[in-house]
Amino acid sequence: MRSIKLIFSVAALTMLTLTSCHKKETVEVDNETQSVVDNAVAEQEFMSMVPAVNSVAIKTKGTGADPNKSAVVACDSLHIVSGDTLWSSPTHVHPTYSLTLAGSSSCSPIPDSKLREGIMFITFYGKVKTAGSRMKVVLVDYKAANTDPAKKISYQCDSIVVKTVSNNPTTDIRIFNVKIYNGKCVGPTNNWTTLYSTDRTITHNMATDEISIYGTSNGTNRLNRTFTVDVPQSSPLVKKASCQFISSGILNLTPDGFKTRTVDYGNGNCDDDATFSVNGNTVAFKLK
Repeated sequence: MRSIKLIFSVAALTMLTLTSCHKKETVEVDNETQSVVDNAVAEQEFMSMVPAVNSVAIKTKGTGADPNKSAVVACDSLHIVSGDTLWSSPTHVHPTYSLTLAGSSSCSPIPDSKLREGIMFITFYGKVKTAGSRMKVVLVDYKAANTDPAKKISYQCDSIVVKTVSNNPTTDIRIFNVKIYNGKCVGPTNNWTTLYSTDRTITHNMATDEISIYGTSNGTNRLNRTFTVDVPQSSPLVKKASCQFISSGILNLTPDGFKTRTVDYGNGNCDDDATFSVNGNTVAFKLK
């Protein structure tokens, strides 16, 4: 009888050991996708704000306006809130403007047909076209959704600081350093929250209104898992103004406790298809 009990005990221990190994192998397969999805949600909208502000700012008198640019429509206009554009005056006060998003896809400085609402307050520390000048952007009740007004995500942050690195009037290309401090994305019914901060370089082609992005960022996904992101300069993210989604580029994302995965945003099409690869496996996912 003791021998039979011993056999059963050994068998049970063996099954437990095999089960434990199986669970370990499942973790090693690494199918954690939430960090990739939540990072994409933050990447696409926060990065769309910079070229929009730049485009409207250069059409606003006194901020470094391009004299040959056509006038903006009312819903795309910057309205001065305080300060002045007397840059050389000894009593100069840095000007703050407001940009109100009308809540419709037809009235927005970002022509990608997304639905947006809220106000952006932009303070200028120098003319936007001048290298070394800065803009500070603060968001108030800023929300965006692809098509359904009931699914608007709230985008918040302490501030977005945009520094003009260079401006080439011949090629109409401007390069900016962009830092987002304590960014936050909140679900439509406050049902989830993600965190996001960046230190990025953005190249804005004013002729095509296309941007390319590289640099670092970090965040916390809606399941409270932290992650870090690196976009190499050799494979920048590319977003066209008319596209709702990032259309190409490769980044490396590392969720806490998991291996680095390579995220590929595609070959330039305006679609919501992307993939990530880890441990030799490639997983397709949809941008949102």
